[in-house]
Amino acid sequence: MTWLVKIRRECTKVERGVSDQLLCVATQRSAINKATNVKVSIMAKLDFKEIPPADKASGQQDAFELFARDTLVVLGFTILLHPSRGADGGKDLIAEECRVGPLSQTKIKWLVSCKHFAHSGNSVKPDDERNVLERVEAAQCNGFLGFYSTLPSTGLTNLIGKAKNIEVCLLDHERIEQQLLDSKGHEVIERYFPLSHRKFKPQPAKLYSPGQPICCEDCGKDLFEPPSGIWVLWHIQDKNKYSRCVDMHFTCKGDCDRRVEQGIRMRHSAMGFLYDGWDDIPDMLLPTVFISKVMALINGLAKGDRYEPEAINKMKHLLLTVFPHVSRNLTTDEEETLNRLQQIPSYLGGMGYDG
Repeated sequence: MTWLVKIRRECTKVERGVSDQLLCVATQRSAINKATNVKVSIMAKLDFKEIPPADKASGQQDAFELFARDTLVVLGFTILLHPSRGADGGKDLIAEECRVGPLSQTKIKWLVSCKHFAHSGNSVKPDDERNVLERVEAAQCNGFLGFYSTLPSTGLTNLIGKAKNIEVCLLDHERIEQQLLDSKGHEVIERYFPLSHRKFKPQPAKLYSPGQPICCEDCGKDLFEPPSGIWVLWHIQDKNKYSRCVDMHFTCKGDCDRRVEQGIRMRHSAMGFLYDGWDDIPDMLLPTVFISKVMALINGLAKGDRYEPEAINKMKHLLLTVFPHVSRNLTTDEEETLNRLQQIPSYLGGMGYDG
């Protein structure tokens, strides 16, 4: 399992979720009489019911079409025909996609059809999308793009799949969510899903004036905008077998970490055997993880662990910077992360019991 721990130190947040699941499996398989199945829950982050329904004259009945327009813009489309009220001839939007190849580029005009059935939960059926081919040809487009807040029915999927001479793409609520989360779509999410946005994008409490940012000690990147990177403690063991923390560093994962590590090892080479322990900075922003690290620090000091002045100052800097982020409830995303960490023993970088 050592190779998984090394990968976890260098991987991104998304990749780390996968490595954590692998560590959970590896740990549970190695624990005699304690093997359990790992259940990975994938929960929707965006509640499409936050967007007002399109069939009620509330003054906001166009919100879903506007959401579709803004989403497509974020994804790199050019809007040729914007949403409007009144008879639209079966086209809510017309968007152009530019596909760039090694020798040329191709432009695809998409007829966009928006269906917002999230409030009823109904799927989009063939009767909701009549005469698709005729509508695409009448609008002089090359493709049909269904933009839906629920799922297309099997009947509609089969029917549209038979369409020839045009491109077809159906974006349901899960695909739309994934596209927004994978792109720079957080402003769109904040605008149209304010409640969902607050659940997985918490804001730090305003407790005191912010101090100096915590930056990568190699490239200078702010490691809290957004939260990323790792913090690393460097120890030696004294003659009484007590741990002495001689250094600490903050870096991005990967190359930055390796370069700073090399410098620290050279700087303290005369001290003898030097070993390190690390944690992800984003994990430190989970309230439960934060307090567990504080308790571990206190317990270590009580046992006789010592910190050099530079190391303890950096630790205080970390705790003061993190605390405003943890003075709150856990988000749904963080609950899932915490669940994964609690299934991994502490000696593998998790929060589970070692036994």
